[in-house]
Amino acid sequence: MLAVILSGGSGSRLWPVSREAMPKPFMKVGGDRSLLQRTALRAKAVGAGSCLVVTNAEYVFKTMEEFAALDSAARIDCQMLLEPVGRNTAPAIAAACVLLMDQGKADEPALVMPADHLIQDELRFAEVVAHAGRLASAGRIVLFGIRPTMPETGFGYIECAAIPVGLEEQTVSRFVEKPSLDRATEYVAAGSYLWNSGIFCFTARTMLDALQRHEPEVLDAARAAVQRGSVPALEPRRLQLDLSAFKQAPNISIDYAVMERESNVVVLAGDFGWSDIGSWKAVAEEFERDAGGNTTSGDVLLADCENVHAQSDDRLIAAVGLKDVVIVDTPDAVLVCDRNESQKVKDVVNELKRRGHDTQKLHRTVARPWG
Repeated sequence: MLAVILSGGSGSRLWPVSREAMPKPFMKVGGDRSLLQRTALRAKAVGAGSCLVVTNAEYVFKTMEEFAALDSAARIDCQMLLEPVGRNTAPAIAAACVLLMDQGKADEPALVMPADHLIQDELRFAEVVAHAGRLASAGRIVLFGIRPTMPETGFGYIECAAIPVGLEEQTVSRFVEKPSLDRATEYVAAGSYLWNSGIFCFTARTMLDALQRHEPEVLDAARAAVQRGSVPALEPRRLQLDLSAFKQAPNISIDYAVMERESNVVVLAGDFGWSDIGSWKAVAEEFERDAGGNTTSGDVLLADCENVHAQSDDRLIAAVGLKDVVIVDTPDAVLVCDRNESQKVKDVVNELKRRGHDTQKLHRTVARPWG
């Protein structure tokens, strides 16, 4: 099994902890390891001897630090494919597959995972991934679908003939991108829809053939970016994609580019405790609750509160008589929001960006190559 880790995105819904210069994959949620480190360990657990991390060139040194910080028993070899500019998941995956093809790994099953997800049941995950690898070796493109527990509007949905059970695969009828609340409620009630986890399994050859059929512009740009890319003299495990070539790639997701158009796409049951940690409400669900349903991290004192999530890097947070509220304190910014409206934090980030406010991009302490 090969592992491709997509480590990008601004994680704007998790501001003020996630910032443009220190995005979500580097966050620690309910543990001592970052989401990126936990994804790398997950790759090793399913049999990957090394992983290819596709990330922005700005994050190269922080990514190296994250892998180096793993203890020797947990460490996994890391190769990096560096994007000079963000172009969504289809160009990122295309470039990774071109590189794998050039390395003679065209027909090995590759597990593609975002770096900012959590999996609770690692043993079940490994079992499902092993079966996905067999399907991928037979030329299929495999998705992992999550049975919805609520009408979530922040996820894409997969419609199937029936919900897959165990290791059975189901064909995909259609995809629906981030529906309205009313439509999402209908999907949950219908019982034939799954959340799209964003985790995939296929061979590089299968994916490149599909891109050639459906989005040849993406494939052409990715090929040129890899072929004209540069490798630092002292870092043979890093490839910097060519800027002028990669900029020509259409900004399109792999779902739109390939998954919605292919006929050989199947979905497996992703019943392994998946979470995309896409909001502060989702973060709160990863912590142990007290009798009032409250979750805390850091120096926090709650009195007569219910369903409150409060976390602090440094200072004491004291809250009294609150219900369904999120409080996140960092050295230079504080977020207070309705727990059920936490998806809208990205609107705050967009406004900060419009104003040119430093807190949209930087923390008070900034990671640089020298420290």
